[in-house]
Amino acid sequence: MSGTESHFPRSYRSARANFLAACKAGDLGVTSRVHPGAKGQDGKPLFIDTTTIGSVEAEKALLLISGTHGVEGYFGSAVQTGLIREGIAGAVPDGTKLVMLHALNPYGFAFDRRVNEDNADINRNFVDHKHPPDNPAYAALAEWIAPKDISPDSMRAANAHLRAYAEEKGAFALQEAVSRGQFQFADGIYYGGARPSWSAQMLSDILKDDFGHVRRLVVIDFHTGLGEHASAEMITEELPGSVAYKRQKRIWGELVKSSEAGESVSAPLVGTIDKRVSKWASRRELTFAALEAGTKPVREVFNALRKDNWLYCFAENPGAQTEAIRGEIRGAFYPETKEWKRAVFAHAENAVRQGLAALA
Repeated sequence: MSGTESHFPRSYRSARANFLAACKAGDLGVTSRVHPGAKGQDGKPLFIDTTTIGSVEAEKALLLISGTHGVEGYFGSAVQTGLIREGIAGAVPDGTKLVMLHALNPYGFAFDRRVNEDNADINRNFVDHKHPPDNPAYAALAEWIAPKDISPDSMRAANAHLRAYAEEKGAFALQEAVSRGQFQFADGIYYGGARPSWSAQMLSDILKDDFGHVRRLVVIDFHTGLGEHASAEMITEELPGSVAYKRQKRIWGELVKSSEAGESVSAPLVGTIDKRVSKWASRRELTFAALEAGTKPVREVFNALRKDNWLYCFAENPGAQTEAIRGEIRGAFYPETKEWKRAVFAHAENAVRQGLAALA
């Protein structure tokens, strides 16, 4: 394999090896944080790795995050590794630094799961866990959103209930009920967790350790799974008309879409990294967007998530279904075609260079 697609890894292990090798070849130091409990499928340790290009004391910074939703890390990791290989260091302006956070959720990446070792969604995990947000709509639909039986008859019945809800409330209301984030069902999907995750704690440490001097910060968090195949959207939680939204529009133009205003492929969410970084950056200029690369139709992605959840939370004797389900969820978030890889890498490279230009 050659060209852009060569940056895309086969697994978490190859992703990390590629990233570390690119850093070494570029004479870049790496800080590695080892997971204290979880191991990979191979029984070996898991890591969050970070590297910095530019002066560590710089007051302007661009932060690139991969693997927030583990299985989505193939895209973000490829972008980070590819940009280093292709000489992004030479494009970082004076007085600016580029920080790459590789594999925020290494467990999910290693197991081809979207969630972490506690079935928690890292991008719903940043809440007050003593008083988490409520999601009564999810609670009312829980048994059909995350069924305990995935036989064809059971799935048809579950889908009928969800379809009836969508017909009554609207398709977007169903999407929000499912994906907003919930804290009541630990064996469900889009579960925000019962406590701050290790990944959340490490992100807080990285913000403190690497961005103490920063006054202007741009963040791109790489995701896949929503939108038309190979499309891209810069999802913001800012409202149109706000200063931050206008700044995002100046940087990324028409790709910027507000989830809070109903512009985006994403429904409004709770407990996100965006909200966490915004709180930390209260006295800084923050421009945050999630770059969402489209993969497959939403129904296919949703069903892959439900089957994965069943496999890890409810299955007693999954047998031959195990590998099929793992392949299905991997494919839902990582279409392994050269056309998809080239298209989404181009979207990401443009977004990164636009972010650096804005800081310059």
